[in-house]
Amino acid sequence: MIVFPVPATTTSRFAVAAERVPHDLTGLLRDAGGPYAAHIAGRLGSPHLEVVREDLASLRWDPRDIMAPRPEDRRRERAFQDAPEFAVITTCAPITDQPRAVQVARAAAFHLAAALGGVPADLVTGHVLAPPAAERARFVLADQWLGDALPPFRANGRCTAPDPDRDPDGVNGCSCVRLRTRGLRRFGLPELQITDVACPHDLAALNVLRTAARHLLTDHWAWLTTGPADRVRALDTALPLAETDFSDFWGAGRRIHLAPPTPFHVRLTPVTPRLLAVSPPDDFTGTVNDWLYGDTLPPGMYDLIHSPAAPQAA
Repeated sequence: MIVFPVPATTTSRFAVAAERVPHDLTGLLRDAGGPYAAHIAGRLGSPHLEVVREDLASLRWDPRDIMAPRPEDRRRERAFQDAPEFAVITTCAPITDQPRAVQVARAAAFHLAAALGGVPADLVTGHVLAPPAAERARFVLADQWLGDALPPFRANGRCTAPDPDRDPDGVNGCSCVRLRTRGLRRFGLPELQITDVACPHDLAALNVLRTAARHLLTDHWAWLTTGPADRVRALDTALPLAETDFSDFWGAGRRIHLAPPTPFHVRLTPVTPRLLAVSPPDDFTGTVNDWLYGDTLPPGMYDLIHSPAAPQAA
């Protein structure tokens, strides 16, 4: 079993970079519309929703650490890093108020970005937020909550390992890829990572992390509804993952039917109290790359990088 502490509260921060940020940010937010308008108005000025203006001289964080998760977001990355002023939105809320608290805070960030012509970013994931810049009423983990971005394929040309489709030895030709979530901690869970992955298997590894994250989050919220007497959780090291976990990650209106429909398993191993490693199950005898390249995983995990349903934010 894996035992980890669950915090009573968690803190998340978002920032909006702009050429000019007024001092009266609360006034701008009181004009917010949409499904979170009442929540924004009711939480403003409390620890659940604090908004401050900052400039480069007063920042306690470095805008240069905020990156683009996708190549098409590079222009937004540069605009964020080069901006002279920022609106910083902070939410410190009980773990039982998630995910509503972070959705309200991000909705406020999106509203300020639209009002100021600025670029919003998530300071927990370290990523600029890509359009559509609106917070949907229903929580969907795939909506930029995990910091789940692929690294440059083939390590930007530095990796020269053979491709497994051309050379069977290429299945384990390299171990360039390490993937780690950045965002589960705001819901009171440890982050997840998978390591020693060969470049051609990066998407399969990413979808394993996504599926495991969604399963753990669903189970975590079910545990919180029981009103546990203490703030310590125990997890089995063997984690079964199913088709529904992968579908629920995307929040798809239709199910993503994967074959085989039977669950597949991963093993969780504590690295630190706030980080768990994801690896093949104990009864798998090959490497992590043999596992990712073989027929153990559902086929859909090898080609889905964006939501197949592409639902509109609402």
